[in-house]
Amino acid sequence: MKYVAYLDILGFKERLKNLEHQLAKKFISDFASTIYNSWVSNPEYETYLEGFIVSDSFIINTKNSSVDSLHSLLDAIVDVCQSEFLQHGVILRGGIAKGEYNKLQAKELKYLGKGLIVGQAYIDAYLLEGTIKTIGTVVSEEVYEDILASNIDIVSRVFEENIGNEKKYILSSFPLDFLNEKKNLEKFVTLAVSSGWLPHYYNALYFSMKNESGSVVNILFDNIFKILSGDSYSENWRNVDKFIKGAFNESVFRHFQTRFLTYLRSRIFSEEKG
Repeated sequence: MKYVAYLDILGFKERLKNLEHQLAKKFISDFASTIYNSWVSNPEYETYLEGFIVSDSFIINTKNSSVDSLHSLLDAIVDVCQSEFLQHGVILRGGIAKGEYNKLQAKELKYLGKGLIVGQAYIDAYLLEGTIKTIGTVVSEEVYEDILASNIDIVSRVFEENIGNEKKYILSSFPLDFLNEKKNLEKFVTLAVSSGWLPHYYNALYFSMKNESGSVVNILFDNIFKILSGDSYSENWRNVDKFIKGAFNESVFRHFQTRFLTYLRSRIFSEEKG
């Protein structure tokens, strides 16, 4: 039994449409180099993990199902997701499952390479990746239970959420203290604006603030409004309007909308008192 993670670049096909071939090659090369550098900087990954890159996808598997292997896998996912975001503005999302998995060795011809993988865990991880509109890694119920039982510190970043009639489990790579760093939030907002404020960005904000107090969440919203309005609200009000309107898209989690409304009411009342 092994844990398997499948990570994929959000909006990869759309990005490639706007890149010439040489720039596309550089984009993929940079994506792979960041993962390689992360592996080199963390030798414990090689102790517990194996992985390989296929175009815009990164597949990681543990060598066994030990607690140390699971911990290393979750650390690696967060590390790679944050590094790709910071260095290249790349957003990764994915899935994690547990089960049988093997990467088969195969004889290769000179002009025909083979990367053969087999196992239900890979299929399950692949299918989980697109089940929620968010930036993060969807965790199977079995993996979630293993995380809770392990008592590893990263458990605070794995959330249970009722979506429709199902329970889902999500590993967030962008905690609030990470997003609230000025350069990080500016990059996040820039990507969200360029995407037309996909629901994924609002839902990622929700998971970053899910267990945070209202005062800390208000600071995040304040900072987003400052970035969107820039030096002049009168000139950039459309950016603010698009952010507010997009927050009430039907694919945005209701609990995010509730917290956002609470913030907006508090802002209105404070301005009235002022």
